[in-house]
Amino acid sequence: MKGGDSEEKMRNYEKGRRWEWKVKKQWEAEGYIVKRVAGSKGTADLIAVKDSQVYFIQVKVNRKPTQTELDKLIDECAACGAFPVVVVWNSKKRQLDTIFVR
Repeated sequence: MKGGDSEEKMRNYEKGRRWEWKVKKQWEAEGYIVKRVAGSKGTADLIAVKDSQVYFIQVKVNRKPTQTELDKLIDECAACGAFPVVVVWNSKKRQLDTIFVR
């Protein structure tokens, strides 16, 4: 049973990583400098900068962040003057939803 659990976790990690790279490329195409925060286990998966504005981006696949995750993202952004952003891939709708959190 444990082997199956670790395989599923790896698939989820790979799926999440793949979408982080896709979002990174999308923001770069819009003129942002984007860095992936790999393996940080923090709230931001990506950090994007454009015109002296900093964005902490959390990427989710098929679910929005929990309220706790969202609160942590907002708190981290408030501490350094960044803007919190959540990007959710919805596989049923086959679309990316970008949410600029206030």
